[in-house]
Amino acid sequence: MEAILPQVSDLFSRDGRFTRWLQVEAALANAQGALGIIPAQAARDISEAAHVEKLALDRYDEFYAKTGHPMVSMLRLLEAAAGPESGQYIHLGATTQDIMDSAMTLALRSMFTLTRAKLVSIQSSVLDLCQRHADTPMMGRTHNIQALPITFGYKAAIWADELERCIDRLDQSAQRILALQLSGAVGSMVSFGEDGDAIQEKMAEQLGLSVPAVSWHASRDRLAEFTGELALIGGCLGRIAQEVYLLMGSETAELSEPWAAGKVGSSTMPHKVNPTSTQHMMSLARDIRYHHAAVLEMMWVDHERNIMHFVGERQHIEACCVAAGELLDRADALMAGLQVNEANMRANLNRLGGLTQSEHVMLELGKRIGKQHAHELINQIAVDAFQNGKNFEEELKKNDTVVQALGAEQIHALLDPMQYLGKCPELARRAVQTLRK
Repeated sequence: MEAILPQVSDLFSRDGRFTRWLQVEAALANAQGALGIIPAQAARDISEAAHVEKLALDRYDEFYAKTGHPMVSMLRLLEAAAGPESGQYIHLGATTQDIMDSAMTLALRSMFTLTRAKLVSIQSSVLDLCQRHADTPMMGRTHNIQALPITFGYKAAIWADELERCIDRLDQSAQRILALQLSGAVGSMVSFGEDGDAIQEKMAEQLGLSVPAVSWHASRDRLAEFTGELALIGGCLGRIAQEVYLLMGSETAELSEPWAAGKVGSSTMPHKVNPTSTQHMMSLARDIRYHHAAVLEMMWVDHERNIMHFVGERQHIEACCVAAGELLDRADALMAGLQVNEANMRANLNRLGGLTQSEHVMLELGKRIGKQHAHELINQIAVDAFQNGKNFEEELKKNDTVVQALGAEQIHALLDPMQYLGKCPELARRAVQTLRK
């Protein structure tokens, strides 16, 4: 799938930001023109002029140096482009935050679309892994220590299911987040007279946004919810990246990032095939959480509006989106090209010489002598074998209680990890069947 980072970067470039401001100004003029609040010709002239290529943007910095106001500087350029008469009707009744908030919402709508498409692509690749490796055995680990055998398809199914929740949350939150902002200086809409509701309806229809129940100048939860969605996505993709990073270690070597010809892992050690992309992914996920935390801090707006939150809020949201764009691109490439070393997965199943089957032995023994007695006995044998490098099967067969209860043949069979995969293959296939729908 095509990378989205260039699109996200363009979205939050200066021209991208100005384009959205102008879209909102044009929608306001069109709504007021349609309602007879401003001359129809003025609305047409403003709408036609509201494009970055039609403004003398080389003068923006000059105006900003004089006014110290980002929106007023843009409005002066738009006024000049719309003409001396029509330009007088620009921005009628609106406040700067109306335009900027609505423009930010337009950007978030684009981010919703880009993010969702990427998540679907990533999940599709993960489901391919589920299907292909539903029966591929590997060692499951808890607390970073070998625990019980699973299949790689089952592990991938957990990833796919979490990705599904990321997609679901995006869909649900979009209905709350993508709302127009147009309510005047304190949110009362007094500057629009009796036409405020009608103007909102027409603007929302043109811009493809919903009409809020009341002004959200001081209520920044919509924006915090959006960065929260990105933070949750970052948590999901960062965790997957960490899994690959850990399983790529030389002593484990069960997974590997895609590695193209000519790629260099180290400037001094030619043999290094480093987990570079996964490390970038984990770093990006942390960056997203940092920016989300900053946006949360900016929810404390006093009275009806202030500028304290507004100064840094946009920068953190934009940085959050750019980091998310790169993270999603890297995750897409990682899952599409992930290399699975089935031979090493099988070899690592037996790294502890059957010790990881201690639960299997304990449960069968417990049916005969009681679970607690069995746990105490097998724990003693297993820990001694682990700490002193003894063969677990041999130590089990030396114990009269174990041998009398189970027999030598059953002890050997219980130590086969392939007989203790549980529902892993079934769960992997079920995930594919359910999530593909």
